[in-house]
Amino acid sequence: MIKYIYFRCFSHATEDIDKVRKAFKFITQKDRFEEREEKGYYGNKIIILETKLTKKNDIVRFWKRMKDYGIVDEIISMLDDLVDEQGVLYLRFDKQQAYLEKIALTMHGDSIAMHAKLESYPMKKAKAIENFKKFINEI
Repeated sequence: MIKYIYFRCFSHATEDIDKVRKAFKFITQKDRFEEREEKGYYGNKIIILETKLTKKNDIVRFWKRMKDYGIVDEIISMLDDLVDEQGVLYLRFDKQQAYLEKIALTMHGDSIAMHAKLESYPMKKAKAIENFKKFINEI
């Protein structure tokens, strides 16, 4: 019911990259992820961390973990606002809380961004949301 989950996080020059890696690893539960260096508007160094979950077992494990942390109920209550017309679910996890090994959703920019492609054939937002709820209930 979920095709993939993609994660991205920025580490700014003022941040300790090891702390950002720890937070990213805590959310994604992956030891390996891509890192690339970019330059900010003023030439400052920005490191971008990215990874993608595509295996069914990894996706199920991620969502089971979100259920265990009580985050799924919060997500379900806002699903209509979090899913777009293409069936993509957008979330942001608080980077500071993740470093402390806590899971919390946030709306601010200092976050670990996630989007998950929900499946529905044909693609309809309402059906994608319904499929997601069914998937969550079954795990």
